[in-house]
Amino acid sequence: MSALQYHWVLGISWKDKVRNEAVRQQTKLEELNLIIKERRLRWLGHVLRMEDNRIPKHAMYWQADHNAKRKPGRPRKNWSDTIRQDLKSIGMTWEDAEQSVINREDWHRSVAQCVYDTG
Repeated sequence: MSALQYHWVLGISWKDKVRNEAVRQQTKLEELNLIIKERRLRWLGHVLRMEDNRIPKHAMYWQADHNAKRKPGRPRKNWSDTIRQDLKSIGMTWEDAEQSVINREDWHRSVAQCVYDTG
């Protein structure tokens, strides 16, 4: 449900000028960016636990040809960079994550921390 739908369910009109943050607090909803971060990290754990011959695992470690000509400007942010930033937010490095995913319950607890401790 979107924030607009929750406004409607709670009987809040747009004329009342109630902010989305207030609606989220009232409905105990987490911010969407935190939910997405949690799901990215859960997917990372899933892929890291895969066997080495699986295509998703190969794709995760694949490096682009750095000799290829690029357009001017800042390079686009890739999945790996985003994951590293997500891991940093929960106090982990990539190497820590590779070790941590072995125990699925511990990994899920660590990942949930990114939503519930920072949200």
